[in-house]
Amino acid sequence: MAPSSSPAFSSPALSSYAPPTALADLHILDFLELAGSQAKAGMALSMHQSTVSRSAQLMRAQFRLMPRQGSSVCRHGHNPCLQFLRLASREHRLMEGLLRIGTDLLHQRLLQNLAGVQLVPPRFRSAGNWAELVRNGLLDGALLSSFGLEGRLLAGQLPQWEGLVVLPLGQLRLLLVAPVATVATGRRVLLPRRAAAPLLHRAVAAQGYGVEQQPAACQELEAWIKRARDRQLALPICPELLEPSWVERHGLMPLADQPLLEEQLWLLLPEGATNGSAARGAVRGLLQQLRIAETMQDPHETQL
Repeated sequence: MAPSSSPAFSSPALSSYAPPTALADLHILDFLELAGSQAKAGMALSMHQSTVSRSAQLMRAQFRLMPRQGSSVCRHGHNPCLQFLRLASREHRLMEGLLRIGTDLLHQRLLQNLAGVQLVPPRFRSAGNWAELVRNGLLDGALLSSFGLEGRLLAGQLPQWEGLVVLPLGQLRLLLVAPVATVATGRRVLLPRRAAAPLLHRAVAAQGYGVEQQPAACQELEAWIKRARDRQLALPICPELLEPSWVERHGLMPLADQPLLEEQLWLLLPEGATNGSAARGAVRGLLQQLRIAETMQDPHETQL
């Protein structure tokens, strides 16, 4: 999981960015879509959730938005008019030297210290859902894991989505840790929903581990650790992205018997965005961090 419980919305890029007045309600609606609830969107934007609710109601009325029940993306509605507004909002962020990039709780640390990146609350999503968010303009980029794909790729092959560019960044391993009392017997693992991480479910189950799914509404670090403790479950982390004492501080230990869990990471961007200064800076920063992380990896190591 993420290296700390600090909320993603505390980033300087978000607190210093002011959307133009004409796009202010859209900015709030986007964060409502990305955060998953009015309360979480309000926390991310440092505003009362009643303000979030009023903006969402206004946008629905003015743009004739129809809620998409059961949808993982654009649940509050989407149409061509809103699409143009979102592309205009993206252009304004680019004018300010910002990219709004999303990722999950495991990889949020890679984005936290990047200049010019506007963070959003981390959530586990399938690779296809991340692509749809970028294509529809809610995000300017997404940091993807190969575990979010539906099927395995051939060596050297990249996933493809129309209108989007996929930039390979590097590889990371995942390590399973569990509450100290569970380490000796832990053979069940807490994972994101199967729809959000199909290949991670497949990889863990194929190596003899049972799987339980974290509810989609419980994306925060504290919720993950509490469920792991209450149900005596292991959970995955990216050890090279953690502070040295993170595991011990949370009362966790690596499992002695570790499955092989190695992921490929990509940065997903709209076509034509890769040459902008913000995109180039983000790619440089991510590549540098992944190179450092890869040098720290030891395939024979099972202890932090």
